[in-house]
Amino acid sequence: MKIMIRKLIITALTASLCACGSFFDKDNTLPPAPLVKFKPEAKPHALWNKTTGWGSGDDFYTYVPAITDTSIYTASKNGYVTATSKTTGKTLWRVNTNTPISAGPAATNQVVIIGTREGDILALQAANGTVAWKAHTSSEILAAPVVGHNIVLIKAIDGKLSAFSATDGHLLWQYQQTEPNLILRGASAPQISNESVIAGFANGNLAKLSLRNGGLLWSQPIAIPDGIFAVQRMIDIDADPVVAGNRVYVATYQGQIAALELSTGQVVWTHDLSSFTGMAVDSERVYITDAKSDLWAFNKHNGKLEWKQTELEARNLSGPALLGNNVIVGDAEGYLHWLNTNDGHFVARTRVDLSGIYASPIVDNNIIYVVTKEGQLAAYSL
Repeated sequence: MKIMIRKLIITALTASLCACGSFFDKDNTLPPAPLVKFKPEAKPHALWNKTTGWGSGDDFYTYVPAITDTSIYTASKNGYVTATSKTTGKTLWRVNTNTPISAGPAATNQVVIIGTREGDILALQAANGTVAWKAHTSSEILAAPVVGHNIVLIKAIDGKLSAFSATDGHLLWQYQQTEPNLILRGASAPQISNESVIAGFANGNLAKLSLRNGGLLWSQPIAIPDGIFAVQRMIDIDADPVVAGNRVYVATYQGQIAALELSTGQVVWTHDLSSFTGMAVDSERVYITDAKSDLWAFNKHNGKLEWKQTELEARNLSGPALLGNNVIVGDAEGYLHWLNTNDGHFVARTRVDLSGIYASPIVDNNIIYVVTKEGQLAAYSL
């Protein structure tokens, strides 16, 4: 049986590890850095803010909303899925699936996909939330489902990646890598790139597969386990890989961030870094939050560090999102921080609510959407 440890706890513990100390005796979590004072250069405009459900609470599930042409979909750990109008914030429908949701949603204009603690996959009709089909995989689902090309991709915590028909849920193929016994309580979502799938695993490997049949095209280790204790040897790929042009960018916990050639898996550049949240890529840089809540910006072409923002340490930052010349992250106290992409200085700050933001914000049509751990969904423009 795999031992699952909350992300934020594991971050604090690994920072204080010593060979002879009482590793699990006390909580050495650092207090969040105080908010930096700065002169705002922009003012985020709240378009709407509403409650969509119960969110993730203290379970650290990262329910990133899913967006379609007209709607935004959110999920809650107690089984509720909500469809909201992107433009008005009006609730279109809300259903209780009567099952503990652990991953999702993913959505198209036809279906909304969620995963559960028991390994069930539910497809709901995007128009009204009624169940279209159900399927089952091998174990708990923590990685967000992915849907595209009429295929639903589900990665379970045992390392099994399954592809299902988005039409009726029948199994198309499966692929599995051996995962370590000790892993973070989280998982990266597979990514679809043309006719292939990019998937990261808790063993530190990144793989490229055929979307149609699951055949392995290449597999590349991003980090190598190192250390005496099992907790030191954790190198999970929990941040979603990002495909941009002819490269894929990936990061591991207690390992590295790397750029690889998409076609061959050949490593182009690497940098020592530990991350489990997420990254964003624009035409010039790769932005990533690390396990200490520092925000980094690397030159996407050669991996050179361009800037690093350290004044948000221990605020448990979300993964970043990009809007214009701003990189945006949420924190555990419910703040959204807006920083300049060129040098990382603070541009703006706004507070969504008091509960905290675990899921990375998402941007669509120059609007940023963010959901808090208590299920508050908000839309902002700048």
